[in-house]
Amino acid sequence: MSGERQMFSVTSGELNPTSGVPVSTTLRMPRRTNALGWARTDCHTCQATSRGCDRRRPICGPCISLGIVCGGFVQKLNWQNQGQQASSEDTPGGLITSSDGKACSKTTEYVFVQEDGRDKKQGGRMADQRRRLNMRRWVEHASASSLLYSYQPDYFHLPSSTLEQLAFFTWRFSPVTLTYTIEANPWQACLPQIDRAPCLLFAIRALAVRHRAHLEESPESLSVLELKHQALSSYSQLLATVPLEVGISTSLLLLAIDYTESAYGNWTVHLQGVLKMIQAAGSLQLGHADMNLKAQLAQLIWYDTVIALLSRRGPVFPRTYVEHILSWKSDVQWSMLALSGFPDAAFLDMYDIAEAAAHASSLSDGDATSLEMKLWLAQFDTVGQIIDKEMSALTECWRLGLLLYCIRVFHQGENMKKRTRQLAEEIIWLVHEIPPLSDKQKQAAIPLFLAACEVQSPRFRQIAIDFCERWKKRSGLWLNQTIIDLVRRVWALLDENPDKDIWWGDLVEPSSELCYLFG
Repeated sequence: MSGERQMFSVTSGELNPTSGVPVSTTLRMPRRTNALGWARTDCHTCQATSRGCDRRRPICGPCISLGIVCGGFVQKLNWQNQGQQASSEDTPGGLITSSDGKACSKTTEYVFVQEDGRDKKQGGRMADQRRRLNMRRWVEHASASSLLYSYQPDYFHLPSSTLEQLAFFTWRFSPVTLTYTIEANPWQACLPQIDRAPCLLFAIRALAVRHRAHLEESPESLSVLELKHQALSSYSQLLATVPLEVGISTSLLLLAIDYTESAYGNWTVHLQGVLKMIQAAGSLQLGHADMNLKAQLAQLIWYDTVIALLSRRGPVFPRTYVEHILSWKSDVQWSMLALSGFPDAAFLDMYDIAEAAAHASSLSDGDATSLEMKLWLAQFDTVGQIIDKEMSALTECWRLGLLLYCIRVFHQGENMKKRTRQLAEEIIWLVHEIPPLSDKQKQAAIPLFLAACEVQSPRFRQIAIDFCERWKKRSGLWLNQTIIDLVRRVWALLDENPDKDIWWGDLVEPSSELCYLFG
């Protein structure tokens, strides 16, 4: 490719559906290349609006010129066994992968290719000078060396900028997904392993840089893509020999890098890769693993289950694996309630619902009723048996949210509008009653999404929008923007077709390779 870029024009007479900005201006855009700074496919925002894209990374030219957020570009990752594509028949039915309990001889290879994505966030981005000032003061106050000393003395040999990124990851990102502090933080568990594989350090740095840019509401630098590319390249070279702990940590971090940017992606490929690593390592040995690895696996089965709920394609991890991982739970070290805000006692019920959703059309009325009755009769204990009104409201949100989910997925074609709206309004009020700055409120994202898709009242819709915008700013996770975009598309259909029974499943097709991760 020569240094001179060929220019071409794209003209459209339409309005941007989100910002209302006319896109009739002729945009001059360079030809795409295969370099790191240029993508092979259009960004999510341009795809969603059928607008021409110059594919410039990290922010495309048309989005900059129109003053909207560029949705970015998605990479597809494929797991393969010894150069051959893995088949669904490789998934085991149990935990033991060999008769003698030894590690399997199977090795895995990690490759990645480009992929189209669609339906990502749009909207304005405002600079917050006060937040940037506070962030600079925090960096000056925090001592990265003393913070990381307990993990690995060799950190002192790293550049100061890298130490700051590690400190930011430890203090700011690692607690952001949790309901409350626990001993076995699945994100901090990655830190002691940095010296074992360079891919971990690259992935942590990429995640820290992206998350910090989101919190400061500043443009993301190209270094995120460079660090992610280095992490993927290093990981693909080491995967056949890397220790299981390093492989799990790297997979979790790679998922988080994309998850921080958008809730829409090809998440199952990460989960399928983790499953194959566990099989190759000999899953019987996991019972002797340390609590940090167990917490990481619990985080991954949580992601697997909530992805399966919305995709309606079934979980990746077999139920026997999930049961085994849940048996390691410790309220002090880790629990599903601490990791995600979901009550541990009902997790297998949610897993069964997600699994049943994959074949909802053939599910008998008796089986559907049985799943729903467990939710109607469920009573969840709060932490330490102490009455916690916020936690009680959160767990009730989840119970009602799953009931609403069952009605929509298992009773398609039936007129359920009155019943679903009653449940939806109750869920939104419960979310609204949890203090807006409480970490327990942020864990209600999935119930809120399910409820918001049902309401037509401007008041309830505004509560849902306020929730997403608040937690997008506070958490730095842009999954909340993805929720806003999808909910607004559902509302548009509801408003255009008031006599039809519209639901979110009309837009989220099980056949799509990409899916949503709102948890």
